[in-house]
Amino acid sequence: MKKIVLLITFTVLFTNETFAKRGRIPVCIPCEKLELVKDLPNDENLKEGSDYLNLGYLYEEYGAVWVPAWNTQGKYVLINEDKTVYYEITDVQLAELKSTYNLELATHPLSFWSKIGGKLVLLIVIGLIVWGKISPDKDEEEQEKVTEKKTAEVNE
Repeated sequence: MKKIVLLITFTVLFTNETFAKRGRIPVCIPCEKLELVKDLPNDENLKEGSDYLNLGYLYEEYGAVWVPAWNTQGKYVLINEDKTVYYEITDVQLAELKSTYNLELATHPLSFWSKIGGKLVLLIVIGLIVWGKISPDKDEEEQEKVTEKKTAEVNE
């Protein structure tokens, strides 16, 4: 009997751990993200090792299930071609890059999805949840009508 109880106990313990590992929801609070802004010409001044550097944008993203909800602390950086390494640059160096390569840069060069898309999805989901809680269920209305009919028949 003790062996059976031990077997069941270990089975339950390891099963819960396995399901917990599989059921994680991806959440970013915050995650560092790199986005390519401009592919700069292959210049020897912009070479680090064997990689040529490009202009990128580094920011922190808050979100869940691959839906960005908020972005903070964005700044321009130099990134390698694989977007795995970045080098911080000063405002003076950024101005020099702008003038050298005739760049027109936005203050926040993120894509529509990164800027606004996640917020729209989040608002729609919240709106649907609120609407579902506020609107009455059709089943409840039908049950009320049936009960009213039965009470009316009983009273007659």
